[in-house]
Amino acid sequence: MQFSQMIFVAGFLPLFLLLYFGKKELAWKNAVFFLASCFFLLFQGLLAVAFLCGFTLFAFFMGKALGQATEEKKKKIFFLSLAGIILPLAFFKYSAALPFLPKVVKGWMPFGISFYSFRFIAYLYDCYQGKEAEQDIFSFSLFAFAFPVLSQGPILRYSEMREEIKNRAFSYEAFSHGLFRFTFGLWKKLALADALGSLSVEVLSLDSLKNASMLQSSSPSFSFLAVFLSGLSYMLQIFLDFSAYTDMAIGIGEICGFTLPENFQAPYSARSIRDFWRRWHISLSMFFRDYVYIPLGGNRVPFPLQVRNLLLIWVLTGIWHGSTANFILWGLYFFAFILLELCCKKLWKRIHKSEGGNFSFVLRCLQHVYTLVVLYFSWILFRFSDFQSLKNILWLHTLPKSLALVDGKTLLIAKSNIFLLFVAILFSGNLLSNLEEEWQKLLFRGKSRLARKKRASLGFYGMEDSEEDSPEVEKASPEAGTDSTKSVVNTPEVAAIDAGEAALKGVPEATIEESIFAASSDRKDLFPEEKYPMLKLSLDGEGDSRFGEPWMETEVQKEEAVSLAEEGVKAEAKIESEELLREEKMEAELSQENQEDLLRHEKILRRIQRRTKLNIFFLDHAEQLYFWGKLLAAIAFLLLSFALMAGQSYMPFLYNQF
Repeated sequence: MQFSQMIFVAGFLPLFLLLYFGKKELAWKNAVFFLASCFFLLFQGLLAVAFLCGFTLFAFFMGKALGQATEEKKKKIFFLSLAGIILPLAFFKYSAALPFLPKVVKGWMPFGISFYSFRFIAYLYDCYQGKEAEQDIFSFSLFAFAFPVLSQGPILRYSEMREEIKNRAFSYEAFSHGLFRFTFGLWKKLALADALGSLSVEVLSLDSLKNASMLQSSSPSFSFLAVFLSGLSYMLQIFLDFSAYTDMAIGIGEICGFTLPENFQAPYSARSIRDFWRRWHISLSMFFRDYVYIPLGGNRVPFPLQVRNLLLIWVLTGIWHGSTANFILWGLYFFAFILLELCCKKLWKRIHKSEGGNFSFVLRCLQHVYTLVVLYFSWILFRFSDFQSLKNILWLHTLPKSLALVDGKTLLIAKSNIFLLFVAILFSGNLLSNLEEEWQKLLFRGKSRLARKKRASLGFYGMEDSEEDSPEVEKASPEAGTDSTKSVVNTPEVAAIDAGEAALKGVPEATIEESIFAASSDRKDLFPEEKYPMLKLSLDGEGDSRFGEPWMETEVQKEEAVSLAEEGVKAEAKIESEELLREEKMEAELSQENQEDLLRHEKILRRIQRRTKLNIFFLDHAEQLYFWGKLLAAIAFLLLSFALMAGQSYMPFLYNQF
C-alpha cells in the first residue's frame, strides 16, 4: 500500500484520523498511531513485519547495553550492533548477485529496510557518543514503526521525535498546514510525476536502446528531440516523485503533531553540485556527514585524507541507492565534480561574492547552467542499469550525423505536453517556498498591526487614568463651582479679548480718539492716497487756516468730497473687475491643459486608496485568509487527486468498452 493509492487516501487515512482524534489522551493517540503503523506494514507482508520487529528489538537492547556499558566495552558493543544491522542490509541489497541462493530469495528486500536501517544506525551511534538510551520499548517501537517515514523517508533521528512522543498538543495551524502539505504532495505525485514518467517512456522506447547494433545504424528510429525530452522528463519526474512522498509524509506527521525534517529545498535552483546536495535528500546527506564524514576527520584532516573520505562517502551513497554497478558509477560521477569544485574553491567563492552588475548576473546564469547540465547526465547514469543502453544513450547525446534533430511524432507529443512541462518546471523551483515566505511576512505584519490597535485601545499599556479619576477635575476652583455660567475655556484668544476689554474700561473716550488720530502720519497709513484721494486734502491741510474747523465745512466742499470718493470707488471696482476678467481668461486657458492632469491624479489617488484598503484588509484578516486559503487549496488538490485516481482505475475499462 502506497500513499498515492485509493485504498490509502479513501480508506486507511480517514479511518486512522477518525480513531486518532477520537480521544484527547496522548496514550490513546500513541496506541492508535502504533497499531495503524503495524496495519500499514501488514500490507507489505508478514515477513516485512517480522524483519522490522527483529531490527527494532535488536537496536533497542543494544542501545540499552551501550548506555550501561563502560568505556572499554562500548566500542565492542557498538561495532557488534553495527554489524548486526549492516550485514542483513548488504545481504538483501546484493542477494540477486549471489548464485547459490534460491530464486524465491533473490532480489527480495524487506519493505523500507534501507531507511529504517540508517535510522537505527544513527540511534546506536548517538548512544555510543553518550546520549541517553531509551528505556521504554513502546516509545522506541513507535519511532521504529512510524508509517509516514517507513517507505520513502526522510531518515528520521530518534532525538527529533523523542520529546513529541511523550508530549505533543493539537494545533489547528499544524493540522491545516499538514492537510495542505499531504494533498499537495498527492496531487504532485499523480498529476505531475506519473504523467512525466509516462511521457519519458512514450517519446523514447527504452527497449530500443538495448539494441547493440544501434551504433552502426545509419538512421535511428527517433530524433535528438526525443532523446532530450525523455531525459528532461525523467529529470523532473524523479524530483517530483520523491519530493511528493516527502510532502505527504511531513503532512501526515504535522496532522498527528510530529515535526518531521525537510528533505528537499528547491535542489534544481542550486548553483553548484555541493549546493545541490545541501538541498537534495537532505536527511541522507546529513546522515553521511554526521556519522561517516565527520568521524573520519571531515575537513580538519590534510587534503589527501579529505579526498579519501569523500570517495568513501560517494561510494556508499551509490551502494545505498541501488545494487547495480551504474549506481556506484553515479556516486563516483558526483565525487569527481565535487572534487573539482573543491580544487576551484577560491574561484567559486569569488563568483559567489560578486554582487551587482551584468557580469555577476551572467556568472550566476552560467553556474545554474553548469549545475543543470551535470545533473541531467547524472540522471542518465542513474536511470540505465544496462550498460549497453547507457552506452547508446550517451552516444546519441553526441549528435551523430545519422540522428535527426526533430521528428514529427515527437514534436506533436511535445506540443501536447508543453503545459505539463511548464507546470513541472514551475513546481521544481522555489515557488512554494517564496509564497510561504511572503505569507509569513504578511502574517507577522498583520499580528503587529493588531497588537498596536489593541495597545491603542487600552492606552499606554492600559495604565492611563480615566476621566472620573483624573486629578485635574478634582482641582477645580471654588468660583467655578458657584457659577457654572462663568466657566470658560482658558485659551490664548479668550485671554487676549479679556485683556482688551479691561484696558478699554479704564481709558476715557477722548483719550481713545486721541490715540487713534494722534498723528497725521498714522492717518496717512490708515487711508492711502491711491484709494482715498478726497482725504488727501484734509490730511495735508491739517494746519492750514483756510479750511478752519472740520464742522465748519460748506455744502459744496462736502459734495466735492463725496463725488471724489465715488470716483475712487468706481476706479477701484474697475481695476478689480479687470483683474477678475484676466484671471478668468487665464483659468480658461489652463483648464483644458489641467483637466487631463486632474483626471489622471484622481485615478492614481483612487488606485492608491483601493490598494491601501486592500492592504489593510489583508493585514487585518491575514491569519484567517491564510488558513482558509490553505484549507480550500487542500480540498481542491484532494478532489483533483481523486479524479486522477478514478481515471487511472476506470480508464482501461472505458477503453475496452469503446
